[in-house]
Amino acid sequence: MKIDFHVHTKYSIDSLIEPRDLARRSKLLNLIPSVSDHNTIDCHPIMRSLKARFIPSEEISTDHGDLIGLYMNEAVPKKTPFMEALDSIKEQGAIAYLPHMFDRSRKGHVPEKDAIKKIDIIEVFNARCALDSYNMKAERFAQENKKLKAAGSDSHFLFEFGRTYTELPEFDLENPKALLKALKSAKLTTKKTAFIVRGTTTFIALGRKLIRKLNF
Repeated sequence: MKIDFHVHTKYSIDSLIEPRDLARRSKLLNLIPSVSDHNTIDCHPIMRSLKARFIPSEEISTDHGDLIGLYMNEAVPKKTPFMEALDSIKEQGAIAYLPHMFDRSRKGHVPEKDAIKKIDIIEVFNARCALDSYNMKAERFAQENKKLKAAGSDSHFLFEFGRTYTELPEFDLENPKALLKALKSAKLTTKKTAFIVRGTTTFIALGRKLIRKLNF
């Protein structure tokens, strides 16, 4: 079973991926996306209507950086305090996944000791990290703190999806605890995305924000 733990759709302000296209490519590649849009879970009902296999997730812009919740039922608002967001994830029976933690240019965050205890998974490879050292530091952090490891493409364009993923033994995709157990035997396939792609994403976000202001 292959999972990309960090994928965006057009419901993120900086992504152009259509849910229908993601569902189609996911089936073609036999690769399950964790749909982790910024501060929203609006794509989840769409993916369900398409009968797509996916993990319903959210990338939360907390007051101290990004945090992903896997298996989310309710969205956590933007700028929620980091510890409060962690608690909200746990209250939902969801999984706390820490993305690109050492990439400060992308709102990475290295938590305090109390927060580290509540983190379930460390993203030890993010395909959009500009420097290899960011991912290497995350790998060491996970090792030193005995945390589960995973990889995410952080796809914002469809062509990025399918290059980076985590391979696990078969498990019940609807069961968060089964995922955590399967991750103990995970194998990572990783390929970096060109830096220019990340820059393009920034322009998309700026353009959308401008359109919103003009419409307002």
